[in-house]
Amino acid sequence: MTVYALENSYGIAAGIARSIGDKLVQVEYKLFPDGESYIRVQQRPEGPAVLVASLYPNTDKRIFELFMAVEALRAITQDVVIGVVPYMAYARQDRRFLDGEPISVKVVLKTLETLGLDALIVVDIHKPAVLDEYWGKPYRNVLVDKQVADYFKGKLSNPLILAPDAGALERAKRVAEQLNADYDHLVKERDRVTGEVRVSTKEISVTGRDILIVDDIISTGGTMALAAKTVLAQGARSVYASCTHAVMVKGALDLLLSSGIQEVVATDTVPSPVSKISVTPATVEALKDLLEEVL
Repeated sequence: MTVYALENSYGIAAGIARSIGDKLVQVEYKLFPDGESYIRVQQRPEGPAVLVASLYPNTDKRIFELFMAVEALRAITQDVVIGVVPYMAYARQDRRFLDGEPISVKVVLKTLETLGLDALIVVDIHKPAVLDEYWGKPYRNVLVDKQVADYFKGKLSNPLILAPDAGALERAKRVAEQLNADYDHLVKERDRVTGEVRVSTKEISVTGRDILIVDDIISTGGTMALAAKTVLAQGARSVYASCTHAVMVKGALDLLLSSGIQEVVATDTVPSPVSKISVTPATVEALKDLLEEVL
């Protein structure tokens, strides 16, 4: 097996290659004067090829480079080509919210499939159902709930695990089960007269408890910051935040910390100052399992 790293693999490719004891190849990369990307796969794979690329900003550029790398690999091997995409961009655009909109994640997945990718590994994709709907080949969606729980074990007193909305409740439940803790989700209500947005827990009081808010993506941090301020005002002892993908744009980390959050923790699918949990071990296990299916 040969592991190929695009420049945005952020060390995950090296970790995979080291764990499985196979060759690591850096894909050659440069920019033309007009800003177009150039890549070249300099070595033919020995056996299956594993191509690692995380699609964090500059998102569109990284996606197109991944497309080119898949096409280049497919042209030099008849063996299996597996994509490892720790952060799958456009995963939140999974349906048509307004007439005339594209289903962007469908475009990404279908293009990868058409270019000849044989299998796919992602980490905590926003809605796993899109893989069954728009990806017609073997895949694994790596979850990191245990790793998040392990990080916080012993740090929280009388913990309550919160999801920022009902859609993320299953994630909060999985983390809570690992910590033997309660879980709940936050409910947003908008005053029809003033337009003010209020946030509250659905069922469980936060008074005197350490709160851990968990989500898959933190982008601007606005929802998480509002949640933190709310539960602190309602008597929470302290608030922590965790996410899988720390996209963190527009001063998001400053916003979160200024809202009263004690610590923000994320995985390394996106490089950030809070990327304290490695997804490499879980990704390696998923890769080994997937190889048994595709080889």
